[in-house]
Amino acid sequence: MVKVSKAGRWIGVAAMVGVLGCASPSVAPRTQVAQEAQAPADPEACSGNLVPPTGYHQETAFVPLSVINASQMAAEDARTRLRDRLCQGYRCEQIAEHVTVWRTTNDGRQACVMAVASREKVAAVYAEPTRELEAGLARMATAIEGALGEFEGDEGEEASSVALDTINDSGVNGGPRAEWLHDQLLAVLSYSGVSTRKLPGRWSGLGLPPSTGAVVRGTIRQIPGQEAMLEASFRLERGDEVRGIGSVRFPQAIAPTIDPQTYMPPLPEGNGKVALHMDARPGGALCEGQQTELWLETAEPLHVRVINLYGNGEGGLMVYSSGEERLPPHHPVSLGEFKAVRASEVPVERFLVVAAPTLEALGRFASLETTCRLPVTMASALNRGQQVPRASMPWAMGMDYRLMSGEACEDVPAPPAQDLSMLEGLPTCW
Repeated sequence: MVKVSKAGRWIGVAAMVGVLGCASPSVAPRTQVAQEAQAPADPEACSGNLVPPTGYHQETAFVPLSVINASQMAAEDARTRLRDRLCQGYRCEQIAEHVTVWRTTNDGRQACVMAVASREKVAAVYAEPTRELEAGLARMATAIEGALGEFEGDEGEEASSVALDTINDSGVNGGPRAEWLHDQLLAVLSYSGVSTRKLPGRWSGLGLPPSTGAVVRGTIRQIPGQEAMLEASFRLERGDEVRGIGSVRFPQAIAPTIDPQTYMPPLPEGNGKVALHMDARPGGALCEGQQTELWLETAEPLHVRVINLYGNGEGGLMVYSSGEERLPPHHPVSLGEFKAVRASEVPVERFLVVAAPTLEALGRFASLETTCRLPVTMASALNRGQQVPRASMPWAMGMDYRLMSGEACEDVPAPPAQDLSMLEGLPTCW
């Protein structure tokens, strides 16, 4: 993130074509490898808009005709890729039963084969785990309602209201899967006695938002094992009190996919005395070009440094320093407005707070007072949760987000191309 004006604004760093064939929805796909292999070459066969039959998933594979058994190899590749994309390691044999070759042809240079699978039949395979997920989330809604009733001293509507905040997915906040799970939980809460509140702007993340009895935050993690399973857990936070409200497991295949490049080691969570927050999409992501504002607050007097890390720890900047003074408690500080832009192949941006009651406890970070560029080795280590001074670890905490684009972000104007070479012109921190 780079300061680009004296006003305190920052810039965050961070189908194939052609028609192989269509069919009437009432006609089931059939294997055509043998028949189509004899068809004369069509120069346009492997380009254009590749459209599957209505109601079917598809994958298309291409193999040069110079390869022996090109059509068969393309068919096998298309079937395998479609199976793996749909099952993602869960009940793959059942999914494979519904995958068939729909169209085989060639353009005189390469064979192109489309494999398809009925959306209805694939959905039927995952109907049971989908119902189990919905039931598990309903149990969590009941647990939230019960926990809110146990808090002392609360009366009225505020006591039964929650705000849904970040969902950390594989080490980073937000993204398509986090938003999907956010919507699932929101839906089950609508049938409970719990009201939901939208998070207010300019909230630092410390304490409770106005008119809210608690904040709900979630985590998605992968479960080791033969089948690709995920576990979603949620916790209810009310000041210093944190309560787990349960977890639910579900196959990765029933949820949206996320870029595996964005899986990250978790940043430190701290002791709850430091908070960093920003307005974001449900779950905590930002669209490319989305503008937001970053807020910092502490619950006790602390010396603070804020480090901005981008990509997979490929670079980092020191973007905020309280200098030799301690930040007064419960005094929210804006770190400026910024637009999220991509500065790396990995669409992630992270912020790490290094804080402590004394300057000495900050170690080598104590000397940092103005924006500077971290050595790459230090940025990479901090991204892994390393090299934070031991004496400051109780107060160290992180906040991050995935950068999203595409259909979900159509309402956000794409940012202009950024010349990020300016980062190299910043002074080094040491």
